[in-house]
Amino acid sequence: MGVKKGRKEGRKEGRKEGRKEGRKEGELIGKIHMAQHFLKRRPTRKDRLASKSVGELRAMLKKLESELRT
Repeated sequence: MGVKKGRKEGRKEGRKEGRKEGRKEGELIGKIHMAQHFLKRRPTRKDRLASKSVGELRAMLKKLESELRT
């Protein structure tokens, strides 16, 4: 019984973390698209952005935001 319960809890925690990560990626992609819109650039395809890591998305957004400030 203990192993079964542990697996169930592990799967539950994994799903929770996956959803959290997915929301963060979606938020970053939305911000990237908005920045590209304000800069009058063609938006990067969602599938291309989705293949990037959260760190890469953050770096891309940071660069776009700095361009918006100039």
